[in-house]
Amino acid sequence: MRALIDTWPLTPAYIHGKYMDVLAANSLAVALSPFNAPGRNGILAAFLDPEMREFHQDWEDMTARIVPYLRSVVGADVDDPRLVEILGELSLRSERFRRLWARQDVKHKTSGTSLLLHPQAGPLELRYEKLLVPGTGGQTLITYHAESGSASEERLRLLASMRAPRHVAGTPAADRPVPGAPRRDKRGGHASGPRTAA
Repeated sequence: MRALIDTWPLTPAYIHGKYMDVLAANSLAVALSPFNAPGRNGILAAFLDPEMREFHQDWEDMTARIVPYLRSVVGADVDDPRLVEILGELSLRSERFRRLWARQDVKHKTSGTSLLLHPQAGPLELRYEKLLVPGTGGQTLITYHAESGSASEERLRLLASMRAPRHVAGTPAADRPVPGAPRRDKRGGHASGPRTAA
């Protein structure tokens, strides 16, 4: 799968595990958002990183569908230590997550449209697809694509032409520079620099 997604020059694609930990990503997925890089977690980023509200112009809708999706893939496996860790952090730090989780909605939505605002490329309307990878214990391939001939396709081409890591599969995001990501100083804080939405 890693070799496959690396051959898609205009299709941002990444793979996450059962609990949305990113395992592999192609360079365009990371250029689209540093939160797509390996070592990050999609649902933690969605609720706990303020940049997500700027990047996802449909943040309310996005968060409303990601929680039922998590419930659908978790099933009865609610005592898994990784899941308990994620739910604990989200429950402590996000009132919106607590409200959405309390609804107990379950929905496995595998396709739709995301409205994004990239700090360099501008507004993007991208179609996403989530494809379960058989025999992997719940790993999912997520791809994004723009309508052919659209302004979003042109902006994706612009993004693809920008400098980005060629292949980041299996490498923690913290160990590799990501275009547009805030720089960290030696104390681990954010230094001055371009702010990145994700």
